[in-house]
Amino acid sequence: MLNYKAILDLLGEKDRYLILIHRNPDGDAIGSAEALRILLTHLGKEAHVLSYDPLPRYLSFLPTEQPLQRRNGQDLPEGYTYLSVDVAEEKLLGFSPADLAGGVYLKIDHHKTGNDFATHNFTDPTAAAAGEIIYHLGREAGVSTLDFFTACYTAIATDTGCFRYSNTTEETFLIASALLKEGIDTKMLNAALFESKEPKLVRANALGILSARFYMDGQVALLAVTNELRQREGLENSHLAELSSVLREIAGVELSVVLKEKEDLPGSYRISARSKHFFDCTALCGAFGGGGHARAAGGDVQASDAEEALSMVLEKIKEQF
Repeated sequence: MLNYKAILDLLGEKDRYLILIHRNPDGDAIGSAEALRILLTHLGKEAHVLSYDPLPRYLSFLPTEQPLQRRNGQDLPEGYTYLSVDVAEEKLLGFSPADLAGGVYLKIDHHKTGNDFATHNFTDPTAAAAGEIIYHLGREAGVSTLDFFTACYTAIATDTGCFRYSNTTEETFLIASALLKEGIDTKMLNAALFESKEPKLVRANALGILSARFYMDGQVALLAVTNELRQREGLENSHLAELSSVLREIAGVELSVVLKEKEDLPGSYRISARSKHFFDCTALCGAFGGGGHARAAGGDVQASDAEEALSMVLEKIKEQF
């Protein structure tokens, strides 16, 4: 099994890297990828972050180098070795195997479920965020820049809900303490990450709360966001990012599930499931070809309309609850 030294040895074998992240990237994906880019630069390598989708605006202060994006179907840059970070399954990259000549060289991840799609794979499901793994990798490599530590904090803080979620461990707090000692500006970072919400994101959260349906004595909250609703309200994917977490915060709700119709694939819905204490989101999303963590997971469901999609998910919830 790979360890941090072995990963650094692998990274030393190539010179030019493109770091891949999952579609609709979040703070862990972007923070981890940027931290890895800084680490590779420290090792004397050329490295860039490659994102299939645009960054959410609340992460505009990261990365220090804007990520590459393939536009209008153009070919990806040649001569690079592909890495992936915070990606559980190859399909989450957005890019097809045909896009990635030679495949992914190294996968670094922390999700409980997924598959080993790279030539070399390192997954630590005990890590609260991929950023924890990159932090330890950077320490092993001797990286000590403020940009690196800031990117690691961004990854860890966002994936733990600012240290509120059940994936937060003693190790998470130890890393956060070490990052604070290195001089990161937690006041600025926390304000940017958690207290700078776009008006449309706030509106989407309000609409979600008003439109959610509650089942099983209020323990289950379900919501479907259709393309028609998205277009009518002028909402982008980034505005929908908090819906499942916001519904979970309601008193009495154990499980929240949000179905988002895919803009480029009408009739296909992305499942985002969140639970508080006991419901296994990986079991639910696994029934729909997905996975993730016990308290946060995703999947996909195809249906003729939103009502059918909600019914399919609710039926599976009732079987597992």
